[in-house]
Amino acid sequence: MLIERDAEAVARGIAKLQAIFDGAVKRGKLTPEQAAARLAGVTGTTEYAALAGVDLVIEAVFEEIGVKRAVFAELGRVCRADAVLATNTSYLDPRLIAAGVPNPRRFLGLHFFSPANVMKLLEIVPVPDTAPAVLATGFALARLLGKIPVEAGICEGFIGNRILKRYRAAAEGLVRRGVAIAAVDAAMRAHGFAMGPFEAQDLGGLDIAFLQREGARQAGQAVPETLGDVLVRAGRKGQKTGGGWYDYAPGERRPQPSPAVAGLLSSQLAAAAPMAPEAIAQHLVGEMAAEGRAILHEGIARAPADIDLVEIHGYGYPRWRGGPMFETRDRG
Repeated sequence: MLIERDAEAVARGIAKLQAIFDGAVKRGKLTPEQAAARLAGVTGTTEYAALAGVDLVIEAVFEEIGVKRAVFAELGRVCRADAVLATNTSYLDPRLIAAGVPNPRRFLGLHFFSPANVMKLLEIVPVPDTAPAVLATGFALARLLGKIPVEAGICEGFIGNRILKRYRAAAEGLVRRGVAIAAVDAAMRAHGFAMGPFEAQDLGGLDIAFLQREGARQAGQAVPETLGDVLVRAGRKGQKTGGGWYDYAPGERRPQPSPAVAGLLSSQLAAAAPMAPEAIAQHLVGEMAAEGRAILHEGIARAPADIDLVEIHGYGYPRWRGGPMFETRDRG
């Protein structure tokens, strides 16, 4: 069951599912008959009342707490009293989202990673009121979907996005010190990542994290200006706008060093200071591990292995290195 805000959004959602199933057929993962059966099993509507008999609902709307609360107000009105209600939030405090939900024991966070049909990780985030049976339902759902579940405590970004935030900040810190953007990305590719931090931001869009920082600023939080903010304010949001940290020729995805970026950031960067690739990777992995240790100390993660699972299956950490906690286990 797919609920959207209007008929056009429903049509787009069904079309995206069609494209996913068609791709699976082309790759030999599904037969045409299996794909057609799966698509036929999806109903799209704008009416919340269609959810009256369901066992589980996962909200996945825009990361704005007012929007999410409005959705859960409707879910609380139409769903069964024992239906499990979950949020897919990646950053927001699920306790605040759940405020006012009838029977809050049935509420929890289920953070899927994009694209959800591909990525194996599922962060499961209970709130203090979450009933043990509801938490167990989250793990059972992960098994049913072939996901790797990791329980996470509540903090901004949970486990994975909190570490990602520090990783990106540390990468920007190297650039401020005079290390070239392309050198940072090349070092992390050499370490085993499919992309470096700046290439990955260009692919996903710089505006996503920018909007989260802007939301925090508007809420009165002291959030320092990042180099990424400078680029977004200049209209550089990544590949989708033809430029982010790099320039992209029309129709091309190959990153090219950007004179425009050099000009926009020149006042905030030190003189060029080359750094060995191994030293870059060691520094950034060390920053990730340091945030992981803080997460463990705060009880957000249960064990170092949980953090490594999150990084490998949610963020493309090279699995043969074991994850940042395993890789730095001898550094102290």
